[in-house]
Amino acid sequence: MNANSDTPIRRRSRKPETRLWRVPVVRVERIAPHMARVTVQDDSLADLAGSSTDTNVMLYFYPADVVLPDPLTLESARALWSQVRPLTRTYTIRRHDPATNEVDFDFVMHGDSGPASAWAERAAVGDELIFVGPSPAYQPDPAADWYLLAGDETAVPAISRILDVLPADKPVLTFIEVADAAEEQPLPGVTWLHRDGVPPGESTVLVDAIRGAELPEGLPEVWMAGERAAMLAVRAHLLDERGYPRGRVRPTTYWRLGESGN
Repeated sequence: MNANSDTPIRRRSRKPETRLWRVPVVRVERIAPHMARVTVQDDSLADLAGSSTDTNVMLYFYPADVVLPDPLTLESARALWSQVRPLTRTYTIRRHDPATNEVDFDFVMHGDSGPASAWAERAAVGDELIFVGPSPAYQPDPAADWYLLAGDETAVPAISRILDVLPADKPVLTFIEVADAAEEQPLPGVTWLHRDGVPPGESTVLVDAIRGAELPEGLPEVWMAGERAAMLAVRAHLLDERGYPRGRVRPTTYWRLGESGN
């Protein structure tokens, strides 16, 4: 490892045009006991910029009794803010198929404690999903000697996309924390970590696993996302105990313990 190399790794693709989509749900399926996949499809999605890695959009959730403008555009939605603002949550695009104009979103299910989970719990074919975006996508550094991906179940969509684009000739270590073995998904090379009854946000299995791991030689690139305290703990270990350059460790807070979830 070149401990003097502190090259920033916050590379993003060029920001695509931001717009609003209002599209119908065509499929809803449980892909794990606590994760639902909602698929939307519409010809308008042909204009959605191609997504990759952690491309995300902002989901809009309006009260059921609100009469929305038709057509609903980014401009007309903003004009409505003086009367009502939607609840918003940021979600990664799990799959975007420009051939069929389909987009998948994966929702971690935790009852009615958040607007997105509550919506997904009741979602049915024919419902509408409104979202604004997309964001620029993270671009892995091809010069890194190896890659470390880490997170909890909220990071699974992004990690799965990142795994698709990482170089096949370099080591990749992936650690994902989930409730138990039933929540695992078929992703290559993932070390699944189980909380086994410990509530989300209170377990140390992620930082403990990375602290105990034998990591490759050379300069890494680290992408990780999940609960804020867990991300800070992993980051502190990698910087303070492993000595990796600050610019090579990329933590993202997806949620915080004690705050309303997705």
